[in-house]
Amino acid sequence: MPFLEPQVEQAVIRELRRYPPFSDDDIADVDALAVLFPRDLGDLARFPMLRTLHVVGYGGRDLAALAGHPRLASLSMRFSALADVSAVLTLPTIRRLKLPLNAIEDITALRSGLPKLREVDLTGNPLSEESYRELVPELRQRVRETVTVSREREWQITRKLHAAGVPFDYFRQGDTYLLCRPGLAFTNTPDAAHAEIGPAELEAVLRRGANEVHKLFTREAS
Repeated sequence: MPFLEPQVEQAVIRELRRYPPFSDDDIADVDALAVLFPRDLGDLARFPMLRTLHVVGYGGRDLAALAGHPRLASLSMRFSALADVSAVLTLPTIRRLKLPLNAIEDITALRSGLPKLREVDLTGNPLSEESYRELVPELRQRVRETVTVSREREWQITRKLHAAGVPFDYFRQGDTYLLCRPGLAFTNTPDAAHAEIGPAELEAVLRRGANEVHKLFTREAS
């Protein structure tokens, strides 16, 4: 069969626990994948039985590669550049949608439909005022289990960062506040080397300029 995109091929190797070549039957049997740092997910259309997909550090802005997938039930995508979630409406079997630490502002696509949806995680995204104030409460009325978003302060700071042209996400992990660089535009490992910084200090840095925010990661590396 034709070659797979490198990151997808590595995911298949991990799942099947052997090296290529892979036959069409091998691909047809795969029902779960964990893909690390992909720039393109187009090959996922070749996995008809895929039910569970975990993606870390996707460089793309949308989910068009997954549109119409017939069996996908659980999608986790984090530390990615994802902004457009409209393709989710074409996933008839989706139950769990975990999309923390992306670039998502508008969640209008999640406002209706998706009758099987049970869990949504949008933590760390620069959600718009309408999405955060109006659409998230609506989702919480419809979704059977949980809808998770950032607390007010981390959400507001993430919005300020994106508005200033710094597409980074700010989130809390336990008692620690972290700044991350989702997607692949600024780092090859967006799930690592986060900058630890409190909210008041980060707001002060941002007031000094976008370049000062970038320097925070140099400080962490030194």
